[in-house]
Amino acid sequence: MRHITCDIESLSFQSTNHQLIIIDHHWMIRSCNQAWQHGLHKLFLQAASRHNHYLHLMEAWAAQQKNLYPTKFAQYLRHNVVPFNKPHTYDISVTTPQNEEKWFRVELTPLQDEPEADSRLALIAHTDITEQKKTEFQLRQALTEARTLYGLLPICAVCKHIKDDSDKWNSVERYLEKHTSVEFTHDICPDCIRQLYPKYSNILDKHN
Repeated sequence: MRHITCDIESLSFQSTNHQLIIIDHHWMIRSCNQAWQHGLHKLFLQAASRHNHYLHLMEAWAAQQKNLYPTKFAQYLRHNVVPFNKPHTYDISVTTPQNEEKWFRVELTPLQDEPEADSRLALIAHTDITEQKKTEFQLRQALTEARTLYGLLPICAVCKHIKDDSDKWNSVERYLEKHTSVEFTHDICPDCIRQLYPKYSNILDKHN
C-alpha cells in the first residue's frame, strides 16, 4: 500500500495551487511542484536560476527588488528554525519586476520521517494572499476615516474650512468627499436667497 500512498502524495503535491517546495536542514531545495515553478520561481527567474538554497534565493529576491521583507524573513529562519521541530507561518511582501506588490503566506511544516533532527526535511507552502492584504488595507483605511469623522474637527470660525490630519485646510465639501462616499450638488437655501436676491423672496413666501 505504501507505493499507492506515495503516488497519491506525489499527485497532490504536483496538482495543488499552493506553491510548494521541500528543503533539507541546510535549506537546500530538494523538490518543488509545478505551481512553484510557474509562481514565485518564475516571477524572479533571474535570481531563482542561480540559487537552490532557499535562504540565498530569498536574499537574491530582496536584492533584485530592493525590498527588505525577504531578507529579514531569511535572517529569522536562519537563526531560529533549524532543527525543524515545529511549524512556522509568516507573511512576506515581494515586488515584481513590473513594480507590483504581491503578498505571500509562507507556511513551514516539518516532515518527521527521519528520526535524526539534522536529517529532517520541511515542506514550505507559499500562498498568494495579495487580494486578502488589499482588502485588509481598504478596511483599515475605511475604519481610520470613519474614526476621523467621530473625532473633534478643527473648523475655522470665519470661513468654516476644516483642518485635516495633515494640517491642511479644506472646504467642508472637499473634506467630506475625501473621507466619505458623499458627493455634493449645489443649491441655495431660502435664507440665502432672501439675503442675496431679495426681489425673489416674495416667491418663496408664496410657497411657504
